[in-house]
Amino acid sequence: MLQDPDSYKSNWEWCKTNSNYHFNNIIVDDGTGMFFPLGKFKGNWQHEVDTVVQKSKPINWETRKYYGDSDQVSPMLAQEEYDLIQAGADPKGMMLTNMSDELSEYPVLKSIADYFQVTEAKKRIHVQFTGQMFNLHIDKLYERCPDNPDKVIRIVIMLNDWQPGQFYMYGNWIYERWRAGDAHYFDWKNTPHATANASNTPRATIQITGLKSEFTEQCIKNPSIYQV
Repeated sequence: MLQDPDSYKSNWEWCKTNSNYHFNNIIVDDGTGMFFPLGKFKGNWQHEVDTVVQKSKPINWETRKYYGDSDQVSPMLAQEEYDLIQAGADPKGMMLTNMSDELSEYPVLKSIADYFQVTEAKKRIHVQFTGQMFNLHIDKLYERCPDNPDKVIRIVIMLNDWQPGQFYMYGNWIYERWRAGDAHYFDWKNTPHATANASNTPRATIQITGLKSEFTEQCIKNPSIYQV
């Protein structure tokens, strides 16, 4: 049973009450139970990545959920921005990443995003530039399937080889040294996570959020190499 978000000032505290993560900094995580490899794509998409890097637009906490639709207000935005203010950050000025929803312009990237046959999917390209960071948080995707949140999946596909200074953090485990095409999903309901780019190179990924189909479940059981 989810706690009433309106009774919380802090998004972080609300998310913690709905998570089974241990929140013990002494425990050393290794990704087990949080991070799940989903295979690897092979192909050539560098030209498309170069283009989307130039065309992507920066987003902050206010604009990231309904990117491109200024009439929509993100749920719990006040609580999300409260956490940043308490930490001394500027919630409007802090850019998390750049983003593009225009996958139709990039046929190879679109074929990658479509591969897992996630239904009711939102598919986005994230381009995190040097100095951008997505601070520690837990995702709130319950509205996508309130009756069965376990059907909801969030998949990440790395589009560049890892560069020193780029990282994802799941729990307190650092995901790094990926290669272009590596795909994974994670336990979005429970796992605190963050990303940052302290390298000298933009980091591009595809993020897919939606409901698992039978084919998605097959891919989860049998991760493999996918040619595009």
